[in-house]
Amino acid sequence: MLRKPKIIFVGNYNRQDYVRLLEVSKGYCEFYFLFYTSPQEETNTYYQQYGEAIYWSEFKSAQQLLNKLHPDKVVFLYIESYNHVVLNLACREAGIPTFMLEHGLRADYVAGFDPEISPAKQPTLKEQLAHYSQLLLQFLPRVRSRRFLENSIAQLNQEHQEFADHFNQVRRGRNYIQTFRELHSDKRLPDHYIGFSRKQYESFLNHEAPYFGGKPEFIGIPYFDKLATIQPATSRQRGILFIDQPLAEQGLLQWSPKYKKDFTTELETLAKCHNYILYIKLHPAQEHGYWPEKEDLQFVTDEQLHELCGSIPVVMGFYSTYLLPFAAMAHTKLLTFENHPAGKLDVSKSFIDAGVAHPVYSLNELSEVLQNIEQLHQQQLPNKKQFEQDWLYKFDGKAGERLRDILLSDQL
Repeated sequence: MLRKPKIIFVGNYNRQDYVRLLEVSKGYCEFYFLFYTSPQEETNTYYQQYGEAIYWSEFKSAQQLLNKLHPDKVVFLYIESYNHVVLNLACREAGIPTFMLEHGLRADYVAGFDPEISPAKQPTLKEQLAHYSQLLLQFLPRVRSRRFLENSIAQLNQEHQEFADHFNQVRRGRNYIQTFRELHSDKRLPDHYIGFSRKQYESFLNHEAPYFGGKPEFIGIPYFDKLATIQPATSRQRGILFIDQPLAEQGLLQWSPKYKKDFTTELETLAKCHNYILYIKLHPAQEHGYWPEKEDLQFVTDEQLHELCGSIPVVMGFYSTYLLPFAAMAHTKLLTFENHPAGKLDVSKSFIDAGVAHPVYSLNELSEVLQNIEQLHQQQLPNKKQFEQDWLYKFDGKAGERLRDILLSDQL
């Protein structure tokens, strides 16, 4: 029997959608999930269906971690924290191949992390108390994690020590986009990039790593393999699917809970006036999304969405990875709401420029658009196939298989 390769997966595995990127690879690889200082930070055990968790505080250094586990590959969803950087450098010195696995749409999201457009969200008193309580509970694991960082740096070669110290200085007090813009070095990057598509790779280069010298491998988007087989229903319902984002929850683009509540209330009323059922797909980081409790408003899970989407003609949202498959589907009309409290920003410019989305800047404008929705469909339809090739690579239900083949390959 062939040995299963050991893969360390570095990323927020509390997010079940991130873990499900590995669904087709499950059983073929021995996965170790790494992101947290201790088990107390985990919010679910879904990842245990795929592998086991390890924690920064369990190891004295990145070098000890690698010597103990002997991984074949280390896969990062992102390399943006202190421990991420030293682990990546330790892998480079140990000759262990590292990979960046794309996990979401990047193209125009930078506006959400520009401090002039999206100032840092001020925590409420309740949030501050919860934060300090967590710090107290995590005091000893955090001390161990700090030692992990210091010991790891001390065991790196001189060149990598200098870079790690410089990264730590720059990262302190800056968000990750600001840090990436200031640090022009491939030392914070992996050896390989596993991307969803050519256009998303271009966004990675433009916004985060213009100096990346590795070879990209494109796989499509494993999240949406099941959606690739959806056929348009013979009878369409009068429905609007709204793909939500945690803008108010995270204070992005200056959205607040009150602003979001007003928006959702008005949108629900408008949909009802036009005899549309409103289906809401929340982001994994949302609990309720500040939507009103109304009978004509329905929240849907991923599984329910698979059943419904063939019959839903209109899709709307802000800016989301989840909009990509619906922009490519032949029967859908895509609308993006572009008027944020921070201004009319065209955050979904990539969709708009590709001719597969119509920007909406007010709910009054949306009312007019809904009255001419079939005309809009005819405008978007000719552009969908090219959009699929540019942004989804291959929308064929086999992205997860291509990822599995890369993880199993001895050539990378």
